[in-house]
Amino acid sequence: MVPMYLGKADVNTYDKGIEREFLVSNGTGNYGSSTVIGANARGGHGLLVVRGQDSAQHTVLASKLEETLYAHNKKYQLSTNRYKDLIYPDGYRYLQEYQGTPFPSMLFVIHSIFLKKSIFMPQSGTSTIVKYELIASPGEVGIDIRPLFAHRVTDDLALPSEKPPFESSGLSESVVSVIGRGHMSHISFTASGSEAVQWSQKPLWYENLVYEKDEPADGVSSDCIWSPGFGSIKLRKGDVLYVVLSQEPVSYDLGEIQSLENETIARIGEFVRGAGIDSTSNAIQDMIQSSSHLVADYKGAAPAIFSGFPSVEQRARDTFISLPGLTLATGRIDTARGILDRWLGLASASGIMPSAVGNSGEARFGDIDAGLWFIYAADKYCSRAGDEYARENYGKIDKVISRYFDGPDQLGAVMDADSKLLKYFNRSSAFHWMSGETEGEPLVDRRGYLVEVNALWHNALSFMKKASALAGDAEASAKYESLASDCRASFEKVFWNGGKKYLFDWVDPSDGKSDDVIRPNAILAVSLPYPVITGEKGRELFATCWDELYTTYGLRTLDPHHEKFKGRAEGRPDQKKKARLRGMAWPWLLGQFITAYMRFNTGSHEIGWSFVRPFTSHLRRGCLGGVAEYFDGMMPYVPNGDVLSAISLGELLRAIDEDLKAV
Repeated sequence: MVPMYLGKADVNTYDKGIEREFLVSNGTGNYGSSTVIGANARGGHGLLVVRGQDSAQHTVLASKLEETLYAHNKKYQLSTNRYKDLIYPDGYRYLQEYQGTPFPSMLFVIHSIFLKKSIFMPQSGTSTIVKYELIASPGEVGIDIRPLFAHRVTDDLALPSEKPPFESSGLSESVVSVIGRGHMSHISFTASGSEAVQWSQKPLWYENLVYEKDEPADGVSSDCIWSPGFGSIKLRKGDVLYVVLSQEPVSYDLGEIQSLENETIARIGEFVRGAGIDSTSNAIQDMIQSSSHLVADYKGAAPAIFSGFPSVEQRARDTFISLPGLTLATGRIDTARGILDRWLGLASASGIMPSAVGNSGEARFGDIDAGLWFIYAADKYCSRAGDEYARENYGKIDKVISRYFDGPDQLGAVMDADSKLLKYFNRSSAFHWMSGETEGEPLVDRRGYLVEVNALWHNALSFMKKASALAGDAEASAKYESLASDCRASFEKVFWNGGKKYLFDWVDPSDGKSDDVIRPNAILAVSLPYPVITGEKGRELFATCWDELYTTYGLRTLDPHHEKFKGRAEGRPDQKKKARLRGMAWPWLLGQFITAYMRFNTGSHEIGWSFVRPFTSHLRRGCLGGVAEYFDGMMPYVPNGDVLSAISLGELLRAIDEDLKAV
């Protein structure tokens, strides 16, 4: 593989370095993340961040390492920190390059001394390993490694006046244990040279560290982190030092730790080479590698797709939208099946698809479209793996669809007996993807028939016609065929807005009111596997969407000419929250947009690729190799939300795999 590469010009200032974040993970939701210059910019940054089993949040155990190099009778501090009043140290000055493959590596250059730092996370256990390799040096150098521990959930920052008690002890000759804030973590050292690391017990608090990417409502963005001491060793050219940060006490000899490193390299390489997307593009390879962080797919973890980083939640809508791109397009067919089975199992008791899964595995409910997106994902799986899944699980899937016929309060939607459209009735506790409020005001006020929900409903009914036929239930197949036909006729009659050549965003059948504001939800009517609007009206709908909502990195959530349009996520927290659904551009919608474009412009692959190529530059900023959750809806298109988003990355990979393959 050709590695992602950033040269000195990309990282030679604090501002450039802080905008580029790396991520390592082990496939279970545990991760390590920071910026390429080593300065943490978020409360969720840390070299060892673990997923709690009974908590809704992650815990930052090991925050970072402070490195000091001694050579030429001088001291060189390689780390970088941001404090309230200054940046110190400024180790980014020594950073020569960054490489992202097979895992994050930084090269520090001080005259003729070349020190390479690499970070990886083995799949087994819960640890992050940092490797220091002295590639070139005219003589012996000394290095001190001081670990900093946080032991807090990602947003529970410590103030100087609230320093929690910490203590450390030598559990053995090679492992130092740290206890504090109800957690325990460990650090150990393994070196290749003849010398061993000498540990110095010298506790120290680092106060007023600032995380500039976080902007809490109360204005507090500083933290205090504790260090128990530091390890010292002298290195010669060719020597290697491994630092292991772990949740459990572990101590590896050189052979064991090198085996873990080689296994990690092999696993990443095999995954990228085995992906179903056949491309020599470095950018697509980077995207495929980043997708591995979002999927739990090995024997020690329940199969899952995480919403992104730093959120790391398991949400139904995000899971099913991103599943085709993150699993099917990357060759993880069995993983896709495991994820579908898990969610269908969670819905089996009530027939209602959960909206999310908590860290303890409990189901949470509330999204009116979760079951519809599940059927979308199941259909994609059947298209790739064969129809056996639909045949085997027909009864369970039919139960999910049938709940929309009787419409329990928990689901919040029910099929209208006359129109055969779904009506959204429980606005207080059931949610669509544009739900949310600030200061008691809905971000997007919607009611009645929702356009994207009914596009998904038609798609689901059409799939169920096929699934029931496969299961040998001719009566049900005829029923679903009739329902899909009636739904389609009602959809066009109810939603088509001839004046704007677009679709109403919602229509309330109780009073006849409708919303003619141009939003991107209508794109699903022409992009889903079973489109509900076709022909000339479909072309007109797509053209309006392209003209009014398309931006470089996604579709805007609101017509820019609307009085409530907010094109940038700036200002007070409530204003940023409003912007999220009143103007921000979402890449996952761009994936659906590309599918619709190719449907109406068969063979126009070059233009189709032009919608994807701008992300090549974005992959070199933000979360390196990943795609952000959403972007400003106007220049300069600043990324926002999760720095690595499952729905954003998944939809781009799906569109590349399904729609943009060369013919």
